[in-house]
Amino acid sequence: MSTILLNVPQEIIDELGIPYEGTRSVEAIVLAIDGVNFAASVVTLAALRIHASKLATAIRNWRQRDQRPLVTLTVKGPGIDLTIELPRNVSKAQLLDQLRPLFDGDHMG
Repeated sequence: MSTILLNVPQEIIDELGIPYEGTRSVEAIVLAIDGVNFAASVVTLAALRIHASKLATAIRNWRQRDQRPLVTLTVKGPGIDLTIELPRNVSKAQLLDQLRPLFDGDHMG
């Protein structure tokens, strides 16, 4: 079972409200925001796929509160390597479009 390790601010995890599912594995995909040093949460890709819209909303809401002019979201794992620049005014639609390879790919394990 593929999992995703979310290394993003705790407020994004809290806003998602996804219950803990899955465990870390060698097939884990890491979603991290550069310069953010928070404890990670682990969920299955299947669970996250269901909540893709909520993830985009949570990242956008957090990003609007963060004062840095630009941060980078990275997504890495088997068959996936995304680097997404997040300006403070990033839209939910932009995020969903840029994260689409994660949810549409063959990363479901």
